[in-house]
Amino acid sequence: MPPPLLGAIPSGVERIDAGVAEQERIPPQRVWRVVPVAKSPRAPRWVVGSIVHEALAAWRFPDGDAEVFGPWAAARARSYGITDACELEDAVTQSRRLLAGFRRHPLYREMDGAERRLHEVPYSLIREGEVESGIIDALYRADGGWTIVEFKTDRVQDQAGAERLLAEIDYAAKVARYVTAVEQLLGERPGCVLCWLNWAGGVRVSR
Repeated sequence: MPPPLLGAIPSGVERIDAGVAEQERIPPQRVWRVVPVAKSPRAPRWVVGSIVHEALAAWRFPDGDAEVFGPWAAARARSYGITDACELEDAVTQSRRLLAGFRRHPLYREMDGAERRLHEVPYSLIREGEVESGIIDALYRADGGWTIVEFKTDRVQDQAGAERLLAEIDYAAKVARYVTAVEQLLGERPGCVLCWLNWAGGVRVSR
C-alpha cells in the first residue's frame, strides 16, 4: 500500500502550489486559438509539458516498433484544444523526444527498478496556522531511502538560464516544503532530485 500521505486536516487558511491550482482549474486550461497564424506552428510549451508529465505519471514512454505513444499523445494534445495538424505533430514529436531522452538517462533506470515508486503525490501540511497543499511529481524508494523527483520540461540552455527560472518560481522554498512534507508523513528525510528534461537538448539531473 502507498504511504499515507493524506489525512484529515482542520479547516483554515489554505495555500496551494501551482500543481494543485492547475488540477482544480475550472474549466481546464485549453488552447482556444483554433487557426494558427504561423506557417509552421509549434505546440504551446505548456501543452508539451502537460503531456510529458501525464506520461511520466503513468510511466508511459515511446514504444519503438509497437508504437502506441503517438496516438495517445495526439489524443492528449486534442484534449487541450489543439486542432491544427502541424501543432499536433509537433506536440507528439516534442513529447516523444523529451521522454526518450529521459529513458536513456540513469535516473530512469534507478526509478524503474525502485522498491516503490509513486507519482503525482498530493500532500497537505499545517504550518503557522495555514494549510499548505501541493503535489510532488514523483517519490521513489531505493537503497533504503526515499527520493523526491521534480521534473522540468522548460527549455534551458545553461546554468544561468536555469537559475533565473528557479528564482522565478521560488524553487528553494518549494523543495523545502516537499522535504518537510515527506519527512513529517514518512518519518525520514528524503533526498531530492531536479530533473531537467530539456537542458540544451538533453537531460540534466541535479541532486
